[in-house]
Amino acid sequence: MIKTKILQFLIMPLTLIFVTGCEKDSATAPLSIKTEVSAKLLLYLESEGDIINKMPVPVVSAAEVYNNIGNVLVIDLRDNAAFLEGHIAGAKNITKDSLFNYLRTIYTNYGKVVLVSSSGQSAGYYSALLRLVGFTNVYYMNFGMASWNAFFSSVWSERLNIEPDFSLFSHDVYSRRDYSNLPQINLNSPGESMKDLVIQRVDSLIKEGFNEDYNSWESNSAIKISYWGNMRNQFYTICTGPVVLYNSSPFTTNTYHLLGSVLYQVPPDHSDLRSVKYLQTLPSGSPIAVYSGTGQESAFYTAYLRFLGYNARSILFGMNNMDYYMLFRASEIISYAFTSNSIMNYPYVTGSGGK
Repeated sequence: MIKTKILQFLIMPLTLIFVTGCEKDSATAPLSIKTEVSAKLLLYLESEGDIINKMPVPVVSAAEVYNNIGNVLVIDLRDNAAFLEGHIAGAKNITKDSLFNYLRTIYTNYGKVVLVSSSGQSAGYYSALLRLVGFTNVYYMNFGMASWNAFFSSVWSERLNIEPDFSLFSHDVYSRRDYSNLPQINLNSPGESMKDLVIQRVDSLIKEGFNEDYNSWESNSAIKISYWGNMRNQFYTICTGPVVLYNSSPFTTNTYHLLGSVLYQVPPDHSDLRSVKYLQTLPSGSPIAVYSGTGQESAFYTAYLRFLGYNARSILFGMNNMDYYMLFRASEIISYAFTSNSIMNYPYVTGSGGK
C-alpha cells in the first residue's frame, strides 16, 4: 500500500522524458524539485538495464584469473610501491586517477577486465561504478591480492575477529524507515545528456576514491567497525543480505546482526535497492553504514548508493572483522570467510614489469 501510494507521486517532467510503460522502470521519488537530478539518474540507470539490481556482484576467483592469464586484462589498483613488491604477471598498474580514462581507451580490446586491490574492497567499489557507465565486462578478484599468494595475505589474516564485541549485536528485528525524497545532487553541467552526466559522476566518484586501508580511522566511502561502534547512533545501518547473513547466530535460530541494522536484500534473489522496492526508505539526510560478509559486497552497493547521492559508507572487512566464526554457522555464508584455503599461492613477479 505504501509503495503504491508513493508511485502516484512521480516527478511529472520525468514521466514525459522516460516513458517505459513498465512499473519496474518507474521512479518512486515523491514530488520534489530537489530530487529531480537524482530521479533522472535513477530512471536512466533502470531504463539502461538496471545492472546493479539485476546481477550478482561481479566477483571472480584468483583461480579463474590464474587459469586465464593472457586472456584477461588484470588492472592492479594498488599504489606503485606495493605493485613493485609483487604483482600478477602481465598486470597493469593503474591508479584511481587514471582508471576511467584508461578503460575508455582499451575497454573493447578485452573480453574480461579484472580489478585487483589489496583486499578486494576498493576493487569491488570501482567495479560497480564502472558497470554503471556500461563497462559490463569489469570484475573484481575475490579477497584481492591476499588470495593470490601468502605474501600478500596479512591484509586479511590480521582482520579476522575471533573475539567479537557482542554488545554491538542484537537479536531484534528493525524496521525500515518511511519513504522519503531522493538525495539532492549538484552536477557541473546539468544541460548535458544523461549518459554524459552519468560519466561525469562516475569519473568524479572514482577519483574521490575508496580507502580500504584498515589503519585509517574513516574516509568518505568506508569506515571500520570500531568507528561505527563509537558513532552508531548517527548511522542508519543496513546489511546487504542474503537473509542468512542477517539471521545466522551462534546462540539462537532467530536473528543476529549489528544493533539497529536493517536487512536490504540484494541479487541474485532480488534487490530491495530498486526504485519500486525500498530504495527510498534509505535516509537522504543522514549517513548510512553498509555491511556484508566480506566488505567487498557492501563496497559494491555503497558505490551505487553514493552515485545516487546517499552518504553511504561500507564497513571494512564485513562480518570477518565483526564476528568471524559466525560465518561458519550456515553453509550459505561460509564462502565469505577468509581462510587458508582462500590463499592460492600462485607465482608473482616483482619490479616494474607490467606497468
